[in-house]
Amino acid sequence: MVLIALLIRPARSWGWVDHPASRKHHSTSVPLVGGVAMCVAYGLGLLALPARPDACPTLLIAMVSLTLIGLYDDLQATRPAIRFVFQSGAVLVMALGGGVTLDNLGDLFGLGNVTLPEGAALLFTLFCVVGVVNAFNMSDGLDGLAGGLALIAACWLIVLSRNAPLAHVGDHDALLALIMVVAGFLCFNLRHPWRSRASVFMGDAGSTMLGFVLAWFLVRLSQGQEAVMRPMTAVWLLALPLMDTISVMIRRVCVGHNPFVADRRHLHHLLLKGGLSDGRATAFLLIVALLIGAVGVVAYELGVPEYRQFYAFLALFGLYHGLTSHFWKRYPQPVAPLARTTATGQRTVPPAPSVATPAALPPKPAGNEK
Repeated sequence: MVLIALLIRPARSWGWVDHPASRKHHSTSVPLVGGVAMCVAYGLGLLALPARPDACPTLLIAMVSLTLIGLYDDLQATRPAIRFVFQSGAVLVMALGGGVTLDNLGDLFGLGNVTLPEGAALLFTLFCVVGVVNAFNMSDGLDGLAGGLALIAACWLIVLSRNAPLAHVGDHDALLALIMVVAGFLCFNLRHPWRSRASVFMGDAGSTMLGFVLAWFLVRLSQGQEAVMRPMTAVWLLALPLMDTISVMIRRVCVGHNPFVADRRHLHHLLLKGGLSDGRATAFLLIVALLIGAVGVVAYELGVPEYRQFYAFLALFGLYHGLTSHFWKRYPQPVAPLARTTATGQRTVPPAPSVATPAALPPKPAGNEK
């Protein structure tokens, strides 16, 4: 909180702000200091802990590098390929330097644990962690949403670690520090009766950092003999941002668009078009995330077989994708089609598809939109 308060005014003079744009629906420039403040505060918090998590220096190095590339992206708008390169590098540091890899997927099919060999485990860890990082980045579209999702996931991890038969003091205290850091940020970002809109954003620097730190603990605490949960439990804890990201990318691919080019097709956009205010949409999504996470935790504590959890999650995702795709048909939106290269080497862009007139759509609400 102190770091954010100290950085707000200098950020405006430095131009370190998020300006209003056609795809965003905040009406004034907002400082992008939340991510850097959280990274610095969390790094100092980890160093101050009497019991630190294993491979703490590796966690700090990867976390800081992602925050820096995220900050650069906030200021210069880098290409997705460049971001993926740095994110992949951070995951390699995590796996090779910290020994945190996802090699046991659990009993997904009722035939025994699915165990990956070393090379495949590295690639699968890379795929999953980069996916979680970008899922959090895509979820940062409403005031308090990405921070609230991170807070809920970290709280459920605390519950699981407290109920574990073996103590994980370093991981437990590191998660408590993460909760306090995110709560400090939400004091400036979450809407409430005394704050009509966010005074700071976390930016890509914050969303990628939070996604990576959570992915680190989700992988670490779901592997090995000292695991506090099953791998499927981790999926349930992040079910909402994961389902939204996968569903959005499927829809983009199905209409021939680049899956990594941003649009306004996320679940929070659907809720806004349905008439909910920013604050109510955020509250609804956080409650849903809390309940879905509770399903995963209760299923683990009751010993529900992992394959049943896996099939239940697939059914939930199928229902989610089907319902959101159905409702989006009522709110068509033009998305810039992919440029194509002709036989002569020239790049052409086909005309955008026709859509309903703007008058047929509800008015766009004001608020935070990355």
